Amino acid sequence: MLLIKPFFAVLVSGNTTGTIDTMDFTSNTFILSQALVVLSTIVSVWSQQLKKREVILILFIIANLLNAGQFLLLSAFTGAAMSIIGAIRFGVNIFSTNKLWLILFLLINTIATYVFFEGYILSGTSYLASTFVIISTFLNSDHWMRVLIILGLLGWLIYGILIPSPMLVLSSALFIVSGIVGWYRHVYLVWKVPM
Repeated sequence: MLLIKPFFAVLVSGNTTGTIDTMDFTSNTFILSQALVVLSTIVSVWSQQLKKREVILILFIIANLLNAGQFLLLSAFTGAAMSIIGAIRFGVNIFSTNKLWLILFLLINTIATYVFFEGYILSGTSYLASTFVIISTFLNSDHWMRVLIILGLLGWLIYGILIPSPMLVLSSALFIVSGIVGWYRHVYLVWKVPM
């Protein structure tokens, strides 16, 4: 059995007892969590190569629910809450980008961070990452939607390092690259946005 003691477990978990949590990278739970990330990655990378905003958002709903399952399996509850809220938000965004929804989801995001607080670094990282994504989905501009999603993904990449989830790190990195390629193909080449 391979057990790893993350050197920053106390820092990110808010654990004040001085004990360090261990992660069993060979457990069925961990392996299943990583499989969910692989499925989420496939859906996410595919979504960034599509043009229709509604289809992209439907695929984001699926990817967020898969990520929520992964986070729950890893006991990363702030990330799970953010992913479930994200799935609901993407559903709302299919029908509306009204700024009142933006305010509501930013408020829900903030409350969820407080309720599921797991330390300043861990919860703060997922909060900032999801906040970028929340703002992105309420923009009518395809350009800025994609840019803010890429910034949010950078935060999720860091979160993947912190919890630790190797497949989340890889997934976020691939999705960032895919998002940049999608932005280049569907925004830059079409509108000639200045680099």
